[in-house]
Amino acid sequence: MTKWSHCAVLFLIGSLLSPQLYSQTPKLDERFSEASVAASEKQTKKIRQELRDLKDHDWAGEYYFGDGLGVNVSLALAPKGGFTFSWHGCLGLYDLNYGGVAFTNGTVKLLFKYPNKQEGFQGLAPELLPVRWGERHYLIAADHIVDFANAINAGSEPSSLFGGRSASFLLRRGDEKKPVSGQPNLPSEFLTYILAEPIKAKISFVEQTRLEHARRITNVRLDVGSIDGLKAGMELYVHSPSRIFETAVVTDVSEHSAKAVIEQMETTDPAPSTDWELSTKL
Repeated sequence: MTKWSHCAVLFLIGSLLSPQLYSQTPKLDERFSEASVAASEKQTKKIRQELRDLKDHDWAGEYYFGDGLGVNVSLALAPKGGFTFSWHGCLGLYDLNYGGVAFTNGTVKLLFKYPNKQEGFQGLAPELLPVRWGERHYLIAADHIVDFANAINAGSEPSSLFGGRSASFLLRRGDEKKPVSGQPNLPSEFLTYILAEPIKAKISFVEQTRLEHARRITNVRLDVGSIDGLKAGMELYVHSPSRIFETAVVTDVSEHSAKAVIEQMETTDPAPSTDWELSTKL
């Protein structure tokens, strides 16, 4: 599939899921004006000048996440120069913002010039946790640290897709091919989410299924629990049937069992059943 056909598919899926988002005309927003874009570019230059004088800073730098196609998020930030943020996709510039930064209680806080609406192809987490893993530098949304641990358990982090150019978390540019070692320096309460070995599970009982906005939401019970290392917030991937690509998110854990929720497109895959087998490894 070519880049443009891939983008067309993304656009079609997105327009079906969120027609109000794709019917908007973002160029009417002040942030997309020539003056705003010029101000952002000028601030980016100042940030890069500051970065040249900083060596191995804990969090300052230029970061990226995306797939090189429909999602390309860039963030540049430095203590004095503040930050600039942009989101480019198949149709051009989806979002832009800039402003100051504050580093307090171990996290980087972004002080946005424009309203920061986090939906669709817009927005950025306002509070980021600097994380080092070996020679890599990440900025992880402070309210999505468990997601980062889940990605490590799944094997999708450290990112290696597309020669290291694809990433689901903000990674400092140039770090994509650098090695990792040991565990990332996450807060201690989140290190316990990183598993030494994958957890395998089966659906022991299907509790409830309901439909919401063209989504099938199913509550299930799993045959593993805290004694196996499972925690609320962990994510498990369907291994059997192999054609199923949804995940189960753990919502409640007891010693030998757990509750989880599985969300699907209403008309696609079969509903969850007790013959499903899952694992924290993708």
